[in-house]
Amino acid sequence: MMNRRNAIKRFATLSAFGAGSLLAPSVLAAPQCNGNEDIALGSNGNDAKLLTYVKLDPMAVAKLAYAGYDRGGCMYGVFDSIVKALAAAGHEDACRFAAIPTNMATFGKGGVFGMGSICGCVNAGAMAINLLSGINQSAVSRALFRFYEKSEMPRGDADFLAAIGAPTRKTNDGTLLGPDLLGKSIARSTLCHTSVTLWSKASQFGSSHQAKFERCAQVTAEIAFMLVTYLNQSLDGTLDAELVAPGNQECTSCHSSTKREPDAYLGSDVNSTIECQSCHSSHDMSGGVPVHEDLSCSDCH
Repeated sequence: MMNRRNAIKRFATLSAFGAGSLLAPSVLAAPQCNGNEDIALGSNGNDAKLLTYVKLDPMAVAKLAYAGYDRGGCMYGVFDSIVKALAAAGHEDACRFAAIPTNMATFGKGGVFGMGSICGCVNAGAMAINLLSGINQSAVSRALFRFYEKSEMPRGDADFLAAIGAPTRKTNDGTLLGPDLLGKSIARSTLCHTSVTLWSKASQFGSSHQAKFERCAQVTAEIAFMLVTYLNQSLDGTLDAELVAPGNQECTSCHSSTKREPDAYLGSDVNSTIECQSCHSSHDMSGGVPVHEDLSCSDCH
C-alpha cells in the first residue's frame, strides 16, 4: 500500500485529463481503501475501475461550489464540490474520492490560467464526469455544455441565492451585489471570454470589478447544481435534456465530419457539437468562399 503523498504524486502526473481521455490502467491507488485496486479512467474502453456515482443533493453541492470559487476559481469550485460530496457520501468508493487532490483543477480558472478559453465550470464538469461509472458520460457532458450555452445566468432567484449563501460581494459604495445589479446574460458559447464579455456588456460592470467575481461564483454554483441534476437523472435513466443546439442542423448538413479526400472535398468539415451560430452566422456562398460577416466582433468577443 502506498502512502497518500505517493498516491498524490502519481495522480498529479495527469495534469490535464477530460471527458474521453485514455489513461494507463494504473493511475491512483487509494491508500484508505481495502485492497490495492487502481483507478483506471476509461482504459481500453472498460469502465470497471471507474468510481461509482451515487445520488447527491444538487443544492448542497452548489453551496460547496460557491464557497470553493473563492479558494481556487471556477474549475476548482465545481470539481472540488462534487468530489468532496462523493467522498462524504459513505459508499464503496468514498475513500477513493477522498484521495483525489482537487487543487489540481485550479489551472482552469479564467479559461485556463486566465487565457479566456473553455470556461472552468464546464471543464471541471467534464473532468468529474470522466471519473464516474453508472452514468452516460457523453450525454451528461453534452447536456451540461448545452445548458451553459443557452441559459441566462446567473439565475438570481431568491431561494437559490439563500441556499448557497450569496451574494457576498459589494459595489464600490458598499451596496450588496443583488440580482438587480448583477444582471444576467446568455453565453451562447462555452468560452470564458465570450461568456464574461457578454455579461459585462449586459451588466455594464467591468470584468475586474467585484461584480464579475460574484457573477462567476454564482455561475460556478449553478453549473455544479446542474451537473449533479443531470448525473442523478442519468443514474435513474431519466435524462432528457437538450444535447445540441437545434440550429446546428442547418450547419452540419454541409459541415459535418466526413472522410472526404481532396477530389471529393466540398467545404470545411467541423467535428463539433457546440453552438455554431454564436460566432458564425448563416452565409451565402460567393465564388465558393463562405462569408461570415453578419455579426460584429463585439457580439462574440
